[in-house]
Amino acid sequence: MSDSINLTDVFTLIIHDMIKSTEEFKSFDINKILVCCASNRKDFKGAIYGKLQPLRFKDGSEIIKHNKRYYTIPRIVLNNVEILYIIYLYIPKFFNLTVMDKINVMFHELYHISPEFNGDIRRMSNFKSAHGHSKKSFEEKYIKFASNYFNNINGTPFNGFLQMNFEDIKKQFKVIKYRRIKKIKPQILSSN
Repeated sequence: MSDSINLTDVFTLIIHDMIKSTEEFKSFDINKILVCCASNRKDFKGAIYGKLQPLRFKDGSEIIKHNKRYYTIPRIVLNNVEILYIIYLYIPKFFNLTVMDKINVMFHELYHISPEFNGDIRRMSNFKSAHGHSKKSFEEKYIKFASNYFNNINGTPFNGFLQMNFEDIKKQFKVIKYRRIKKIKPQILSSN
């Protein structure tokens, strides 16, 4: 049994490797993406495994006007670098997935990031901006990236880590650490 593991550190390394190995994500800066874990013990179909929280509004705007009020999203600065995105992976539920499904979840969240990497999401349409007209169509856009990555990490420590379920993690490590942060909510600046 090893002493400890920091799950968010390992996930950050894996996501960084995904970014480096995927042409579509070459403009992404892992230093501006904060990886966190959140809890999700619900055991039903459709439960959340991962989530992306952008820290800017449409087109990277820091301020938005809604119902005569102006809102901003509080800044998060880590090591003198402003964070633009938070990726949440929900445990223990995430660990119940197959290796390929875990990779799909991480690529799904990465694909939500705007290609401009400006703190906004990739907008798929005007009406349903996050996924477009269908989630299946959204998934088809990144599934080849995920499949290539799955094949490339075969036999690596990343693959070994992703093969573990949460019970395996608990058996192998005395101390399990991970970063948690509450969802960042927009704050009112002023009203007119």
